[in-house]
Amino acid sequence: MTDTREVSRTSSPSPSPRRVERRSKGRRRNASLARARRVWQDWWVEIVVAILILLAIFLLVEQMNIRKALYAWLLAVADGLRGLLAAFARSLARFVQNTTLSDLVAYVLLLVVLALIVWRTRYRLLTNPRLAQIQCPRCGSELHRIHRRWHHRLLNLFIPCRRYSCKDPACGWRGLRIKRET
Repeated sequence: MTDTREVSRTSSPSPSPRRVERRSKGRRRNASLARARRVWQDWWVEIVVAILILLAIFLLVEQMNIRKALYAWLLAVADGLRGLLAAFARSLARFVQNTTLSDLVAYVLLLVVLALIVWRTRYRLLTNPRLAQIQCPRCGSELHRIHRRWHHRLLNLFIPCRRYSCKDPACGWRGLRIKRET
């Protein structure tokens, strides 16, 4: 009796037919998405040209008065922007009228302090040798460069950084390292 329990514990149960079917549908869906991506990557210029040709033919043949509708829409957008700018100018004028000299000095001091904090933080990050090492901080193995995301590119405007991933697949560390000028 104990032998069958041990066997049943160690052997993995076979997946249900529904689960196998669901898995195969997911694989088919992923394969079709990959094919669609390849088609778009190979033919995107031709697809855009075909869409533009169809749009041009539609605009030549249509009987609607698109020009008047587009002109009215642009006028409404321009009026909205004009109103928004006027409201901003009124609130800015009200702010300036209510600002005293001591408030103005305080704002300037706060801006100077903020600039000093940003400058010193950047200096500390650039001179920290641990952030410039091209070694995994977890396991110590080598790193290789990977693509950055949009927020890493924004950060790169202030601090020159690169994104790395650990070469050891068991570790899986990903992160930023400071780029040293060589």
